[in-house]
Amino acid sequence: MSLIHRPRFTTAPAPAPAAVARVPRWGHLSRSVSHYGTVACVLAIYPPDSSDAERRLAEANRLYAPLSFGGSVVAWVALCAVGAPPLLAAIALAVVLLPVGILLSRRSRGIRSRTITLSSSRSGLGDDTADERARQCRLDTLAEALEDAAVACRQGVSDRAGFDRVWRAAYAHALAVAAR
Repeated sequence: MSLIHRPRFTTAPAPAPAAVARVPRWGHLSRSVSHYGTVACVLAIYPPDSSDAERRLAEANRLYAPLSFGGSVVAWVALCAVGAPPLLAAIALAVVLLPVGILLSRRSRGIRSRTITLSSSRSGLGDDTADERARQCRLDTLAEALEDAAVACRQGVSDRAGFDRVWRAAYAHALAVAAR
């Protein structure tokens, strides 16, 4: 496992504001490291034919659980600090937050079912197998291609049609890999 940082992007002069294209959210890449150095990566690619509203709902659904949990702990402590009974404060927070989570989950069900998710896990204690290295390389290559295309589009080096071609190709490749 290599921990060497390689710069992926070159800096280019900022284009004129008229040339900057709005790039849609193509998905997300998350990496986590466990206690013993195991690195887990998850790449999710939204379908290119999805609308901005669908992608916003999927992002809101993805972020809702951790943000609402953290916010509810802070709110619960604050409510208890001002004298509210702890059980009543917890019930009130659940009554407010659970319906929102359920609504987000139901509304984003369509795009979440079409989102392609690839994952990779590499051990920090032992040598990786060739299959694990290949899976990680494939995941990194797809993520870098999508990020590079998004940056090029934002900087005006590429147009939106070029970004969409990369997005469609990455989605089709991820779909083929996930089907194996």
